[in-house]
Amino acid sequence: MMTSKTNNSIVESPVPLEEDIRLIAYYLWEEKGSNNDTDIENWIEAEKYLNN
Repeated sequence: MMTSKTNNSIVESPVPLEEDIRLIAYYLWEEKGSNNDTDIENWIEAEKYLNN
């Protein structure tokens, strides 16, 4: 569950934001050498990471 702070209150979102998934998938891609074709696998791994 993702949380964000707005107007001094915390709002919980049950679904990770697409931008969060994109950012983590990018970091995974870089970590693996950034010359691989595992973009879909990285995306799925990022989703799983954020959903735990």
